[in-house]
Amino acid sequence: MKAPFGTATRADVWFTASLALIGILATLTDAVSRLREVLPNRDVPVDVDLQTSTQPIAISGVGDAIPVEIDRVTVSVSDLSPTSYGAVIASIVVPAVSIIVVLVCLTWLLRNIGAGEFFSRTNTRLVTGAALTAVLGWLLTTVATTGAANGALAKLTTADDPGFEISMNISFLALFAAMVAGCIASVFHTGERMQRDSEGLV
Repeated sequence: MKAPFGTATRADVWFTASLALIGILATLTDAVSRLREVLPNRDVPVDVDLQTSTQPIAISGVGDAIPVEIDRVTVSVSDLSPTSYGAVIASIVVPAVSIIVVLVCLTWLLRNIGAGEFFSRTNTRLVTGAALTAVLGWLLTTVATTGAANGALAKLTTADDPGFEISMNISFLALFAAMVAGCIASVFHTGERMQRDSEGLV
């Protein structure tokens, strides 16, 4: 289904595509920077989610230590095991690749819309691909960050320590975004089917 687009609307589409390109470059830059930090496997920063607890923390410029609630810390660990090391790398690479794939799909979709192409098989596949990528990326990132966190805690634990609670790093924001993309994909699929049915009646 095609419809004419005005100049202003086309400009808006390409402006949005430019923002997507900036997002891709920013994602790549951040991923490369973080990989350079962790690849030597020395003082690797790993985020660890904890059971919320209150600890006295000294804040610069405040004075004496004050009690604060802590539910996440970043620990530095060296010589991680191959499994934990791989999980740390995956926790960087997987979300970066997922974001880039989603942005590429959405940019391609915007290009098609800018050309006046709305409900088409290509657009439906692009939106569906973006949704599936977001879900798969969320799942793999959750597994990777959880493995990295627990691998770091295991590395820091000594024989005399009583052990640690398993850290579970879960972000529901990406899952919510995937659900929204899935709903949009369903709308595109329905629109494509209705378009085919209406064309068959002509």
